Amino acid sequence: MTVRKALAVLILLVSALFVSGCTGELSTEEIAEQMQEKEASIQDYSYTMHMTLHLGELTQESELRILQKKPNKVKTISIEPEEDAGSFAVSDGEVMWTYDPKTNTVTKIEMPDTPVLGEMDYAGIIEDFLNETNVSLLGVEEIDGRSAYLLEANPKEEEKGMRLIEGMRLWVDKETWMPLRYETYDINGDPVIELEISDLEVNQGIPDSEFVFEVPEGATVRTVDMDSFEIPEQTTLEKAREAARFEILVPEYLPEGYVFNYSRIFNNSWIAPEGQTFETVSLTYENEEDDVISLSETVYETEAPEAPIMNSAEDVSINGAEGKYLTLGNMKILTWKIGDIELSLACTLDKEELLKIAESIRENA
Repeated sequence: MTVRKALAVLILLVSALFVSGCTGELSTEEIAEQMQEKEASIQDYSYTMHMTLHLGELTQESELRILQKKPNKVKTISIEPEEDAGSFAVSDGEVMWTYDPKTNTVTKIEMPDTPVLGEMDYAGIIEDFLNETNVSLLGVEEIDGRSAYLLEANPKEEEKGMRLIEGMRLWVDKETWMPLRYETYDINGDPVIELEISDLEVNQGIPDSEFVFEVPEGATVRTVDMDSFEIPEQTTLEKAREAARFEILVPEYLPEGYVFNYSRIFNNSWIAPEGQTFETVSLTYENEEDDVISLSETVYETEAPEAPIMNSAEDVSINGAEGKYLTLGNMKILTWKIGDIELSLACTLDKEELLKIAESIRENA
């Protein structure tokens, strides 16, 4: 189960599970209908969200204050970590502003008329979730002075492919049916994400003025046009080579049964400040069992940023180059560099196979 699916689905599902005050059998259509009915009664809400992320030996904590008001106003203010405190993002539904007090920099993002990711299919998401997951009620506990239902969700069948999250627990407020605490676990039962909501207030009449932004004196303002953003499409290796600004490297060795499936190209020039752009080419290889080998190659305009998650990774050597090896859930990740290209290889294969693939990737003559 992916992080994205775990977060999105449970937040959507919780208000439906107890709308009738019980856990009786409901069809997916009834759950979707009741979820939408309950959601319609909430006009605004605010809360403080504390999140702890565990990735390997890395633990990161963050805290945000979040305000939302229908139909599409939102404001997030960073509290922790200390270096991010005071930064925030605010949107009135048409324009999103972000502010970094450390650099006194403002980014103005013109929101597109059509959502970048399209309309969300709530009923479809819920149906997929119920078909793939066993949801059970474990009891009632108190969170931040509020009584909450404790739910547990686990996949009905072992999922194939790379995954970070194996199971989850969710504490749902009995009064508002909003999530108060959320935990996910990897295949070994170790925590991945711990998220807790406090100071929850619903329908308090948040004024529109909370979502009005005034540019601070002396701030640098840059504008980003979301209409210029396009989700990278799947393409052939030949077309990727024609479009990429650097020469793509490919493995000479692949485990039996794996073949090239598709490539994607992404660059951040539409949003990145000058001097901070990069281009990434991803190559995806699959076998008949839908197992995936993912190879990403990135060239940065300036020096590549640090990846704290790899600080605790094992040091390895790949054709004499320094590399890092890390296990997350059932994923094996290998990173190293060839010339100006930063490479990342990820799959569920064992370490020896991963290194063998990496060592077969060499700089073009």
